[in-house]
Amino acid sequence: MRRILSLLLVLFALTQTLHAQLQVGITVKRRLYMMYEPVVATVSITNLSGRDLPLTDADGQRWFGFEIVRGDGMPVGPLDPNYKLTSITIPAGQTIKRSVDLNSLYPVHEFGLYRIKAAIYFAPLQKFLESRQVSLEISEGKTIWQQTVGVPEGEQGTGGLRKLSLLTFRQPTGNLLYVRVEDTDNGIIYCTLPLGRMVDSAEPQIQLDVLNNLHVLQVVGPKTYLYSRVRLSGQVIGQQGYVSTTTRPALRRDATGEIAVLGGQLQDPNVPNNPAAALGQSVPKLSDRPVALPKE
Repeated sequence: MRRILSLLLVLFALTQTLHAQLQVGITVKRRLYMMYEPVVATVSITNLSGRDLPLTDADGQRWFGFEIVRGDGMPVGPLDPNYKLTSITIPAGQTIKRSVDLNSLYPVHEFGLYRIKAAIYFAPLQKFLESRQVSLEISEGKTIWQQTVGVPEGEQGTGGLRKLSLLTFRQPTGNLLYVRVEDTDNGIIYCTLPLGRMVDSAEPQIQLDVLNNLHVLQVVGPKTYLYSRVRLSGQVIGQQGYVSTTTRPALRRDATGEIAVLGGQLQDPNVPNNPAAALGQSVPKLSDRPVALPKE
C-alpha cells in the first residue's frame, strides 16, 4: 500500500509540474451546431516553464489531438489515427493558438451530444495535458426549400447533380438560415453554412442563375435584408446588406438569366453602426475554414 501511495504521489507531482509548465485551453463559438456544419475549435497552449519547449510526436503519440466522448459515454475515435503533425517549439512565456474543424478529424457531424477536450502530449514527461471540457450538441434544421440541379459545362463536376437546400435552425439568439450543397449520388456534402439571421414570418426570396448558382435574399431585421450568392461547389461568393427605402429589395432575373437585386439601398459594411454591417458575420470566411490539421 505504501508503495502504491508513493507512486500515486509521484504521478500527482509530475502532473502538477506539467500543468505548471503548459496551460491548455479550448473554445468553441457556440453550443448548438447543425449536422455537417463546420465545428471550429480553437486550442491555446501557453508556455510557463521559463524556457523554450518543443512539442513533437513521440512514444507513438501525436502531440496534438482531442478527447471526444458522446453523450452516452462512447468515445469518438479519429477518422485517421495516423495523421501527421509538424513539430513546433513554443517560446518561453508565449501562447500559440490553433483552429481546427473537428469534423475534418473526428466524426462529430451526427445527431447527439459531444464532450470535448484538447489533449497535448508532452514527451519529456511522457504525459498528456488536457484542457477543460466543452460540450456541444449536433442537431438538424428544418428544410424550407430544396432543389436538385445539374452541374453546367465548364464547372467542376460537369454532368453531375447537386442538391441545394435551405434550412432554418433555431439558436438561443434567434433563427438562422442555412445553405447546404450536396452530391447525394456520391455521398458528398460540399457545405452546410449559416447565411445569417432570419425573421420567422418572412420567407426568403430564392433564384438560380444560368450556372445554377444559388441567390438568396432574406429579411434579417426591420427593413433590413441580406443578399447571398452560393456556388455549386459550396463556396459563398459574397454577401451584401440592403435597406428598404421607398422600394423594397427584390431578386430579379434579366433577359440573359443573370440575377440582380432591384430596389432598396445597398449598405456599405465598413460604415460603423450601419444596420447591415454585421449581418453576414456568421458565415465562415475562407480563412476561417481551417484545414484538417493545425498550422503555424
